[in-house]
Amino acid sequence: MASAMTSSAPLYSKRLWLLISGIVLALVAILSHQRTFIIADNLIHDAIIASQQHPLTGRVVIVAIDDDSITTLGRWPWRRSLHAELVNRISEQQPAAIGLDILFSEADLQHPEDDRLLAQAIRQSGVITLPVVFNQMGQIPYVQVPAPMLAQEAASLGHVHIKVDDDGVVRSALMWQSTGQEQYPHFSTAVLIAAGHPHQSTALKQPDAQLIPYAGNQGYFPRISYRDVIEGRIPDEVFKDKLVLVGATATGIGDQYATPVSRDGQLMPGVEIIANILESQLSGRTISPAAPWQNVALNLVFVSMALLGFMLLSPLAALLLSFSLLVLLLLATYAAAIASGLLLAPSAGALGLVLIYPLWSWHRLDTAARFLAAEFESFKRDFPMLPMSKPPAAFHDFLDRRINALHEATHQLRGMHRFISDSVNGLPDPTLICDPGGIIRVANQAAASYFGADNPTALQQQPLLPLLQHIQDKQSSHPAINLQVLLAQAGIEVEAQDEKQRELLVKLAPCKDAAERHIGWILSIIDVSKLWQAEKDRDEAFRFITHDIRAPLSSIISLVELQKLSPEKNGERWLAMIEKHADNALTLADDFVQLTRAKSGHYQFHEHNLADLLHEAIDDAWALAHERNITITLTDAPFEAHACVDSTLLKRALANLLSNAIKFSPDHSVISCSIRPSGRYWSLEVQDKGIGISPEAQSQLFQSFSRAHQQSHPHIEGTGLGLAFVQAVATRHQGEVRLASAPGKGSSFSILIPRHA
Repeated sequence: MASAMTSSAPLYSKRLWLLISGIVLALVAILSHQRTFIIADNLIHDAIIASQQHPLTGRVVIVAIDDDSITTLGRWPWRRSLHAELVNRISEQQPAAIGLDILFSEADLQHPEDDRLLAQAIRQSGVITLPVVFNQMGQIPYVQVPAPMLAQEAASLGHVHIKVDDDGVVRSALMWQSTGQEQYPHFSTAVLIAAGHPHQSTALKQPDAQLIPYAGNQGYFPRISYRDVIEGRIPDEVFKDKLVLVGATATGIGDQYATPVSRDGQLMPGVEIIANILESQLSGRTISPAAPWQNVALNLVFVSMALLGFMLLSPLAALLLSFSLLVLLLLATYAAAIASGLLLAPSAGALGLVLIYPLWSWHRLDTAARFLAAEFESFKRDFPMLPMSKPPAAFHDFLDRRINALHEATHQLRGMHRFISDSVNGLPDPTLICDPGGIIRVANQAAASYFGADNPTALQQQPLLPLLQHIQDKQSSHPAINLQVLLAQAGIEVEAQDEKQRELLVKLAPCKDAAERHIGWILSIIDVSKLWQAEKDRDEAFRFITHDIRAPLSSIISLVELQKLSPEKNGERWLAMIEKHADNALTLADDFVQLTRAKSGHYQFHEHNLADLLHEAIDDAWALAHERNITITLTDAPFEAHACVDSTLLKRALANLLSNAIKFSPDHSVISCSIRPSGRYWSLEVQDKGIGISPEAQSQLFQSFSRAHQQSHPHIEGTGLGLAFVQAVATRHQGEVRLASAPGKGSSFSILIPRHA
């Protein structure tokens, strides 16, 4: 049942996710088509428009009725004769058109002569555009046009109606407006018509509101103060061939609006909004809202990518994908606006991307809960010997029951893991459990000690092969375990040796699961050095008994037999020879016993000053050296060189080195001794000027019963056990023996002893 559930879980998960995906895509498509999130889309569009600042054509100039003009020329409204003077002064520089964004809806009854002066100025200019205003009386719309005397002289009329959205921001303008019988272009279009651009009248055929592609924020267009024009303080030809807009910018008069490019709460005067529309018509720059199908396509593409990615990615990667797609969606919207002036509506897609992750998380959690429930039931059936610590409460909800079941399964698995870990950790030999690729997953304490790790955990996740490079196959002298062995997936058993010359038996066994699939390796490293040494010691003891000790004893027996045959002849001579052979046998037996003790005996480690031990060894060797006029000097030694040693055995090892140096040195020579620090060791060196040792002989020098000069210098007596004893003592002190020698150039032996911590 569990296996069936396990196999069907991915299919169930995929079907449910496809259903969720279909619902999300349908919801995004509907919301994209209906522009439900128009406020959010408007904010995005505002940010896009505000981020741009377009270069101006330089043809639009604003004559501003600013605060300075109000202060100088008097309170508003001004007499129309003043406006007539303004028109005349501007017209003198031959502008392309002049747009007076000032309402003259009624005749000036107080100063009728002013109307005549203004009408005359308008007629003489010939490029004046006047505004009309659309109002409503009840349900009946009507047009408020300029006074007839002025209207009939104007080159064109245009409405100045601004479309304010529900949030109070001006984003668009009606390019034409009518009451059914009368229709007027927008004021900016009328200015272009007055300037001789008849093709701009095609804007009358566009009934919808047009988005305004703002060129910049408030104050972006060049302004000239109304006062400066009246007072003649402007350069010549500043208005030549320009489109001049005259309107209010002063505080408290005129109309001012919030726009997408407004900053820090600043409002834009209506005349500057007209300037932005006029500038866009001159430059041909437009922006327009995307069609519904374009919004639907954009949002569905990004949401579909998220839905597809969530089926394949991990939770963290899915979260990053969702965030990345959200950023890319906004960037695509920005790029479309920059490249083509198309304002897409990404809010529905952004909402979809935000909703997908929690939906996907719920879906994954639901699938995981179902899977864990089935696996837990299977686990209880497969391992009935592991009872639950406590039954789940019946009144707990679904999630509590699942969490409790998972907790129990985890607790039991931890118990099994602890049992296995303790079993592995309790093994006396270094043991590693690896995955098929050779990565260590489990190690025991013996393995940590062998490889010099602080604890078994430090070995986990490390590759196996680099750790085993120092373990060499004794037959091939290559690493005992290599990549070919791992690829073969077969168990092996190899006799090997590590860098410390320890004899090892390396066993590598494959691990398989219930389906007989290879899932890893178990590696055991068995130190058989003691067994090998015991066998070697047995062979040496057998050789010692059967050959080395037997030879002098046989010689003694032979001499005794000769003495029996001729008791009256050479008696003193036979006794001397018997004594010599007996001494040799005794020396050989003593050396063999000392070597056996050095290799396997119990050491008494205590802190000693190595300088004192070396002095004692030199003093003991003085008599032997004095017989041949050999001088032993201590060339370099600290006052104190403390180490934890067995003083008796170490002093005997030094005595062996000094004895060998004396035997192989010429008469009247000098033997140099020293103690020097060498890393974490003390180096006790004995150097002679003797006959030296060939490289071939050096490789066998530290073996028992090995005598390097037995053939070349047979008169120099020895047992062949002295240097073997020295090496055994150094090894038991966690040190080593080093040799530097060449034939005819003497020899230098150094015992390295760990320094006292």
